[in-house]
Amino acid sequence: MNRLWTTQREMALSKTVAVIALLLTLTLTSEPARTQDKPAPVAQVAGLPAEIPISPIEQAEKDGTSIHISLRDLTKLALQNNLSIAISDTNEEYYQKRVLQAYGPYDPAISVRLGIQSVLSPNTNKVNQAQGNANSAITDLWNFSISQNIPTGGGFQFAVNSSRYDTNQLFSLFNPQYNSSATLSFTQPLWRNRSIDANRGAIKIYNLDVKISDSQFKQSVVNTIASTQGAYWDLVFQIRYYDIVKQSVKLAQTQVHDNREKVRIGVLAPIEITVAQSGMASRMVDLLNSRKGIIQAENNLKATISTDRNADIWHQVIVPTDSVDFVEYKMDLDQAIDTALAKRPELEQYDLQIQENDINYRVTNSQKKWGVDFQGTFGYAGVAGPNSAIPELAGGVGTAYSTLFTQGFRSWSTGLQIYIPLKNRTYESLLAQLQIQKKGYLLNRKNQEQTIAVQIRNAFQDLETNKQNIDTSRIARELAEAQLDGEQKRFQAGMSENFLVLQRQTELATALGQELLALVAYKKSVISLQQYMYTLLEAQDFELAGSGKPIVKEFK
Repeated sequence: MNRLWTTQREMALSKTVAVIALLLTLTLTSEPARTQDKPAPVAQVAGLPAEIPISPIEQAEKDGTSIHISLRDLTKLALQNNLSIAISDTNEEYYQKRVLQAYGPYDPAISVRLGIQSVLSPNTNKVNQAQGNANSAITDLWNFSISQNIPTGGGFQFAVNSSRYDTNQLFSLFNPQYNSSATLSFTQPLWRNRSIDANRGAIKIYNLDVKISDSQFKQSVVNTIASTQGAYWDLVFQIRYYDIVKQSVKLAQTQVHDNREKVRIGVLAPIEITVAQSGMASRMVDLLNSRKGIIQAENNLKATISTDRNADIWHQVIVPTDSVDFVEYKMDLDQAIDTALAKRPELEQYDLQIQENDINYRVTNSQKKWGVDFQGTFGYAGVAGPNSAIPELAGGVGTAYSTLFTQGFRSWSTGLQIYIPLKNRTYESLLAQLQIQKKGYLLNRKNQEQTIAVQIRNAFQDLETNKQNIDTSRIARELAEAQLDGEQKRFQAGMSENFLVLQRQTELATALGQELLALVAYKKSVISLQQYMYTLLEAQDFELAGSGKPIVKEFK
């Protein structure tokens, strides 16, 4: 009866083995007995490599192309070489240049005018009687002025005008006549544009743009750190998982060797060798896939470090030095949410946009007011001519300049210029649009707060779940080790089946992988929580150089 049951089981297993015939040897019954005590090499299974392939890390250690690097050092390298960070830094520099541009209206300006004017008019008045039938006047002029806007919304202008006047009028006292004048003018808004105007508003807004760009830059840095560290732990997982699968292959080799010995002495059916070889072939496939996983994880990590395909890092093999051992991260949920709401750059950017909106509202609202501008001028004049009856005024252009402040030819004026808009539909519409825009910013900010709170809660839950997974997977791994040890002893004593030993080996490899996965998942959940709290820079003890500050002090 036992013989019949054994024959039926052998036939069923033989049908299963036929599906993977390319990977197995079918000449089992005629195989010569083996006497050596070491495990059979992998090459004895048809179609498999002669030896267990070494990992890319082991190969790099032999070739001297490995680079041992810690998580912190790798993060610093990523921050130095990351292209997205460089782009963000360029954007910030762009906005800083815009701040300088906003101060352009307050740069002094010089104006020079050189010219000649000729006028020929009919002789119709005895007072302006000239020789002949027409009055002739030729004026040469050379004028100079400098203007300067001031932070109160007004401005100064100082002008020096000079001219030479030739005429054929009979009653002209000077011919030619040299004129000079020096005039200081001042304008100051008293209502509209007094506290703020378009120029001062632009300076404030551009400075806020710098702060927004700085916030986006820091956000990009934190995201880069998070992605880099996540890729680092992915690589750690793949390397450690390769070792787990490799150990599983070695266990399968040992099982093949033990089965051969049992077949040789006649205590085990030959089909059990095929079963063990089948399990070893399956684990070899897992090993090759794990080797590929190391290479892919390393490439993903390198991509976060440098986008330059000619960089040295692409010709080296990264060997992580940080351990995946469990280190508990303690954080209170409410404290985590409060920290995130106080530090998240998205909220800061909304606040800065609201400030920009308020500035635009002030500038626009100022344009609805009456224009009341104080204007004042004060100046001196000088005059000279070659045939003057007044000795002090006799001379040329030099005399005209010398008499500019000595003869008391001064003038002044003062007054108000008032502009009264009868309707303000343009500015009223703009103000309404700004109010709507601000309302949108406030609603979006509130929605972002809710999103952040949900992110923190989910990340916090992931952290707690992954911690529990570590404890559970550790227990599962310990039980799998005990089960395998017991099953192997039962098998050696002839009390168990070969497929049960192989099953226990697979279960142990799975448990080891699950424990490793739980440890890496916990590391990555800590990174995610710190990223959402915006404390990842502090956790790495990194500090960015101060930026986002106005290049020039703002006008009050």
